[in-house]
Amino acid sequence: MSVISFAFASAALTTIANRSGVGWSWDTSDYVAVGKNFADGKGLLDATGIPMTVRPPGLSFLIATGDLLGANVNLTIQVLNFFCAAIVVIATNQLLQIAQVSKTVRLITTAFIAFSPALLWQYSMIWSEPPFIALVVISMLVSLQKANVNKFVILTLLFTALFFIRYVGPVFAFSIAVASTLHDRHQLKFNKSLFVNFGAFAISLVPVWFWLERNKSLDGTLTGARTPGGGNLLGPLKTFTGTIGSWVTASPVEGGIFLSWNDHPTNTKIFGVGAVVILIALLASYAITQFRRTKFMETSSILTLSLSISIFYIIFSAYRFVYLELGPLDNRMMIPIYVPLVLISAVTVGKIQIDSKSLRRGFTGLFTLLVVFQAVSSFDDASKFGRDGRYWATSAFINQPIHQIVDEIPADSALMSNQPQQLFAVWQNSSVLNQYQLELAQNAECEHRYFVWYSSSYDDGTPNLEGQPDGGAVLYTDSSGSVFDLGPCNSDVTKYWP
Repeated sequence: MSVISFAFASAALTTIANRSGVGWSWDTSDYVAVGKNFADGKGLLDATGIPMTVRPPGLSFLIATGDLLGANVNLTIQVLNFFCAAIVVIATNQLLQIAQVSKTVRLITTAFIAFSPALLWQYSMIWSEPPFIALVVISMLVSLQKANVNKFVILTLLFTALFFIRYVGPVFAFSIAVASTLHDRHQLKFNKSLFVNFGAFAISLVPVWFWLERNKSLDGTLTGARTPGGGNLLGPLKTFTGTIGSWVTASPVEGGIFLSWNDHPTNTKIFGVGAVVILIALLASYAITQFRRTKFMETSSILTLSLSISIFYIIFSAYRFVYLELGPLDNRMMIPIYVPLVLISAVTVGKIQIDSKSLRRGFTGLFTLLVVFQAVSSFDDASKFGRDGRYWATSAFINQPIHQIVDEIPADSALMSNQPQQLFAVWQNSSVLNQYQLELAQNAECEHRYFVWYSSSYDDGTPNLEGQPDGGAVLYTDSSGSVFDLGPCNSDVTKYWP
């Protein structure tokens, strides 16, 4: 099976998973709102109508481009994720060719990436992860090219793009610059290699600096308000071990319920620890083999690159969880290093000499079975996602009676809600204000105001009893919430929250 076939298979799985609509979450509402508002000339306003700082604008710009070309959000992301899936597979195969592993190892590893449930879970959502992963593998390929002006110009652009897709981009840019410096030292000598590679990195930080200054001028933060998780660094690292186990067992874990090691199922803990031990053993075996050959300083560039990316990001992610942001090291958070970790495994396995033909066949059969297991799980997930949707894109969420009332509200109205991101997933016409934004609501250009009050969060059922207006005609009510008529936009909205 050729690499093009694997790429097409991965992209096709993405299409199947998204056939009833790409998944939608809290983050999605902000990405889409910024894109739509930007395309409409209203600026970079999020789902609640305020300037976006907590997320970079890259994905929103892509959504805005689709909007200006006449494509709806769903189609834009379906096309984007289709190509991202294919790019990741093709780039992985190319990286393995550069690593000069055997054809068998290359095909098995490429298939593993193509049929990965962990990656499929990203391709089936309107999230920034798919383009970010694609940019990471493209940056890896470019960093391994022969040193010349074109290479460093492209790297500079890629490093910049990484930040504007995800704020963590500079961590990846730095780690790639480190590996690229080591790769280019034979051609340029170390000092010159260091200068040009980190020169590209430094230049890429100029637009980053301007954006962070913009954020600071808006709300006093560099990347939006965030709450740290606390504890010690060991906690999130243990959690990541459970995430690795979920990758092996084809059962990715995402969301706040996996904040600690104890939250993971027993099987993912066992497989996670086992995978880490095996990976360390493979690296140790590879290092010993290279040392005996007196080629320890000539370690595979692919291995150096993958290790640099993985180590820097794992350390940063643990630090971020404890001191900066309560973001568990789950599938979504750690998926950017999924391909590098797989490459580390493939390169170390590929370089180990196994003299026994029967033992080689046994290992080949074992890894092939693992790929088949991943593929079966991916097909099952894709079918389920394509049939039912994901999160706020499910038919159960969209077709709630309360949302049928929302669909009948004129587009020139102003909507308010105690859960604006949740409501925006249905409304999508303009920003949705909450009950604390009365000044914005009072000044909104509209004909009529409505308030949609949710009794609980749809995702986890958490009661949400705040925000209900005092007064206003009740247009609809049931166990999920109520829709209130707040009157024309020239009336005083503050009277409903005395």
